[in-house]
Amino acid sequence: GRQPGKRRWPLRVGAAGVMALSLVGVGLLHSFMLPQDDTMWWGNTFDPHSEEQAYKEFTDSNRMLLATGLYQYTVRDFLVSFGLEGSPVKLGELDSYYEERAQEVGQENEMTGAFEGKNLIMVMLESMDTWLLTPEYTPNLDRLQQEGINFANNYTPLFLSAGTFNTEFISQTGLLPSVTGLSSSVYSTNSFPFSLANLFEGAGYTANSFHSASPDIYSRGSVHVNLGFEAYNNAPTLGMEDYMLDSQLLNGYDLIAPEGQFFSYIITYSGHGPYTDELRNISDPHLEAAQAAVAQSGVTGSEANMKEYTLAVAHAMETDQFVGDLVARLEVEGRLEDTVLLFYTDHYGKYLTDKEFLYQLKGVSGESPQLYQTPCFFYLKGQQAQTVEKYVSIVDLPPTIANLFGLDVPYEYYAGDDIFGQGGGIVMFPNNAWYDGATYYASGYEGEVTPEMKEISTQVRRREQASYDTLKADYFAQRNIS
Repeated sequence: GRQPGKRRWPLRVGAAGVMALSLVGVGLLHSFMLPQDDTMWWGNTFDPHSEEQAYKEFTDSNRMLLATGLYQYTVRDFLVSFGLEGSPVKLGELDSYYEERAQEVGQENEMTGAFEGKNLIMVMLESMDTWLLTPEYTPNLDRLQQEGINFANNYTPLFLSAGTFNTEFISQTGLLPSVTGLSSSVYSTNSFPFSLANLFEGAGYTANSFHSASPDIYSRGSVHVNLGFEAYNNAPTLGMEDYMLDSQLLNGYDLIAPEGQFFSYIITYSGHGPYTDELRNISDPHLEAAQAAVAQSGVTGSEANMKEYTLAVAHAMETDQFVGDLVARLEVEGRLEDTVLLFYTDHYGKYLTDKEFLYQLKGVSGESPQLYQTPCFFYLKGQQAQTVEKYVSIVDLPPTIANLFGLDVPYEYYAGDDIFGQGGGIVMFPNNAWYDGATYYASGYEGEVTPEMKEISTQVRRREQASYDTLKADYFAQRNIS
């Protein structure tokens, strides 16, 4: 018999309880032991040609458990049996989508071939927000913007938390990455036949990328080569003594502007935060000029905010010095008339600590789509100045560049639209949100939804899903499209 005062615990647990406990256990196993989505972030390093990487993938015990252990044999069978497994990409549906889109895009317009045969230097500016690109702070950039083709309503929505890489990838491929994340290896291994580098090389250009930082950051060393660039050139190759100083990019001028036709993609660095004394090597050469300009600006704020703001201006001045020196060197070398310059910004000035102060500078609220409005413009010496009011975003750059330079490409494979064409005018935000200058349509929208708005929402949803599925399935490789 049992001892007095001792409670007898039941020896049997119901079937439902066993299943619940099992699912909880497997869920914990999946969360804490098995590999998660390897989304793109600053510290990614993935080299698809590395023997070390291949060995790591092959011998990773967690991945082996994922392939052959409890999760695979129990939970996956459960999901498949009850129809709960995530759906694979249906290539036939992508085929149909692209066939349909091909009927809507690719028509010539008045800007078709306007830059044909010219060189292109495409510069992605680090953190050069609208409040930094002014005649007082960045006179070189301001002059080029005023004399060039300026997209007054350009936006850089962030689909990835890695803001710089987000805009970098979109602007080079015309595809939108998924907000839910994909393995970072897709950027190094997928096929991207219609990337800008591949298009220009197909037209007989040399194509190279330039950024002072390590090739390990965002796996740029392998990603850029996979996108079609001949090489990713960083500080040592460019002969830079201080990789943080954009002005030293000009040490590699002969690589940036080689003989013959060229496409050079430059990512600046000096605009990066934090805007503190920690980066005095960037701010000190321009600090007095920044202090004088800020004193005349009329901007007010706390002592801490104004110090940070002034340092941000000094960082921007370093980038502007590079731009002025680049244009001057092209002029001296007799290449400015044949070289188009394109400037755009990777993301809004997110490195200011006080976000309310940032919103004050931009005249927006934290929920406003205008937070993502950033500079974007082309410059070619002697061209007629033009301001484009159409609402556009960075995903529209690849088809626009292809049209301007007369590059041969099936436009249906781009998520964006040629800015000078009939389509577009809609800025696509993550999770099927969109903005057209009048309406910001996102989850929780409380206004009246018109038939036209429903049509736009359907279009945005299909484009975003198609981009995600194209990346997930490595569509171009699967369909042998080149």
